[in-house]
Amino acid sequence: MPLKEHLICDDIHWIDVCDPTEKEMERLSLEFKLNAHIVKDCMEPMHLPKFDIVENINFLIIRFYILQSDKKIATIQDLTNKIAIFYTDKFLLTVHKYEVFFLSEIYKRYISLGKCSSTEEIVTKILWYALETFDDPAQKLSEDVDVYENNLMLGRTDHSQIEALYYIKRQASIAHKILTLMQEPINHIRTIPKDDPAMQDVRDQHLKMRTLFSQVLDDVNNLMNLYMSFSAQRTNEVMKVLTIFAAFFLPLTFIVGIYGMNFEFMPELSEKWGYPAVLLLMIIVTTIIYRWFKRKKWL
Repeated sequence: MPLKEHLICDDIHWIDVCDPTEKEMERLSLEFKLNAHIVKDCMEPMHLPKFDIVENINFLIIRFYILQSDKKIATIQDLTNKIAIFYTDKFLLTVHKYEVFFLSEIYKRYISLGKCSSTEEIVTKILWYALETFDDPAQKLSEDVDVYENNLMLGRTDHSQIEALYYIKRQASIAHKILTLMQEPINHIRTIPKDDPAMQDVRDQHLKMRTLFSQVLDDVNNLMNLYMSFSAQRTNEVMKVLTIFAAFFLPLTFIVGIYGMNFEFMPELSEKWGYPAVLLLMIIVTTIIYRWFKRKKWL
């Protein structure tokens, strides 16, 4: 269990724990007097964002985006990782299964330089950096949607691109769901007055990320509907051509069928003018059908 301990200021400590076992968490829970129920939530890798106050200890679960995830059919656990945070005005305990790069960044940029003076301020920084991880994926998904939109409008679409749009929609939907669930923790966190501007930055960042992924979802849905409309239009064009051919050849086939029966008492079969008369009849029928289609503007 890699454990890092940082001194925020005076007697306020930040303990950062990576991938603890159940026994190690039991020891930490005894040391910091953590409630067993929130410790259990802390150990669940699939737990969704939440905020709670139990026995005067603030408990927070947030999730951040994993940029290296390349699975197509992704789940919440594939696209995001969890950080559990326990804090009071005396200590800050962060627990996570995998290394979190921005926790080291927070230490280097703020704590090591003495720019933080409270656990609430550190929590605010963690929230902002966690939300920031959603920015690049949102921009990339938006750019991918633009590429597929150009291909669609230029007629360069195939089934694989529609499949790719589905994967984009799924990723955007998962990210939007996580961001929606993080609304409650963000709204419930209380800060001291001097940290209010930083907390407002967190709220603004959260709104920005939700808006970006909501826009991606809307664009993908509109693009898929547009593709379905184009597919239906192409199908209608094909059916129109087939219907026109059928309309021309059906009466001709009827005429040919009658004279193909070769009954003995069909006077036209024994007349010299029979063959050219039938050809002339077929031309007249074709001409009538053509003029009718032109008048209806079907051709």
